Amino acid sequence: MIWVTILLIGIFTAVKTFSVGSVVFSVAILAYPFTYLFADIFTEVYGYRVTRKIVWTGFGCILLASAIAYIYSLVPSTSSFTDNDAFNLIFRSSPIIAVASIIAFFSGEITNSFVVAKVKLWTGESHKWMRWISSTFLGQIVDNGIFFTAAFLAAGWYTPAELFPLVMSSVLFCTIWETLALPITYKVIAFIKLKEGVDTYDKGTNFNPFNLRQ
Repeated sequence: MIWVTILLIGIFTAVKTFSVGSVVFSVAILAYPFTYLFADIFTEVYGYRVTRKIVWTGFGCILLASAIAYIYSLVPSTSSFTDNDAFNLIFRSSPIIAVASIIAFFSGEITNSFVVAKVKLWTGESHKWMRWISSTFLGQIVDNGIFFTAAFLAAGWYTPAELFPLVMSSVLFCTIWETLALPITYKVIAFIKLKEGVDTYDKGTNFNPFNLRQ
């Protein structure tokens, strides 16, 4: 539920940007690293097959929330509601951002979970930090590259020259964030594995992201 909540927050806040010095970020980046941190935990404990189902469930929630928000923006407002333009700016853009987010997150998270699952098969219980950091870095490159290109460049909010720094700053922020969170990640995964009695290795798993059975 926390994971889906963070995804939904990103849909309605991604249009706002802030800067640290000359580096520009989308405000959604502040919580977005949690999505990959949670996905690493899902895959590490429950495996790629379960994570794949969780991802598809999240997509359904995003589509439903953005569709309802868009419909709300079409309802005529009363004269006393003076913020209708601001309301529409956020919620009428939500379907575009939702579709871009789904395509981007699907590609990035499948990359992330695939790397975690495969490297875990090769290394077992050793080098956990390597699979979590490398999977996040590669997943974020795919995710942010697609999202900002689709949601921002296509909408005319950024120029091509501004796009690459925005993508790379987001990738580095998320990767550094996950690196700093590694001690907590270790403890959370160890606790869940002990509590659930589960430690899944994806031997024989079908890594087709559209196959929800194997």
